[in-house]
Amino acid sequence: MSAPEHRDAAVAAAPRRSGGTAPFRLGRWVGFTVLGESLGFLIPVSGFALAATLGLDAWSRWLLLVVFGAGEGALLGLGQSTGLRGSSAEVPAGRWIAATAVAASVAWSIGMLPSTLSDVGLAIDWASPATWAVAGVAGLVLLATIPTAQLPVLARAGVPGAWRWVPLNMGAWLVGLVFTFLPSPFVDESTPAPMMFAGFGIAGVLMASTVALLTGLGLRRMLRRA
Repeated sequence: MSAPEHRDAAVAAAPRRSGGTAPFRLGRWVGFTVLGESLGFLIPVSGFALAATLGLDAWSRWLLLVVFGAGEGALLGLGQSTGLRGSSAEVPAGRWIAATAVAASVAWSIGMLPSTLSDVGLAIDWASPATWAVAGVAGLVLLATIPTAQLPVLARAGVPGAWRWVPLNMGAWLVGLVFTFLPSPFVDESTPAPMMFAGFGIAGVLMASTVALLTGLGLRRMLRRA
């Protein structure tokens, strides 16, 4: 094989990046991710309000939140894919949104289980080490759902060290989800809808900002390894 032929074969065999050519912009990523997640978080909040209004039983409420959780994931995925558009980490929007929506639905199905089981009268022995072990495993699975679903799409886009996306997101979501519990002591089924939306809306923005900033910083570092 001649030198030009060898070169052409090597180029053909090399992995191709499907992203754009513009550099990754942290501000664009944070802005669109915060917008997508903040608006998306209001969908499950609407689910809670709807369940209370309709007086749904525990499992019906669980199912409703699982479905509405997919809506949150879809808007998050839309925001993230828009934030990556044109950059070296650009991903196919349809695949990214679909993966994020399904993963968010799974995450809500796990996160809603403890309260649902409690509502149907199944006592959870939190004094048992086995209970905490199961809860710990479930928590790790919950944190890993979205980045694990997004990983194949990110890797296919040619992002170097794409596997780092999973632990990066797990850490970011672990910190960000803390804000979602802040309104809980002040909100119950008797809370007026405007106050409920305001409380959880603020919590959603704080959560989204934390996750967007931490994942953005991590993704920028990953891209600089290229």
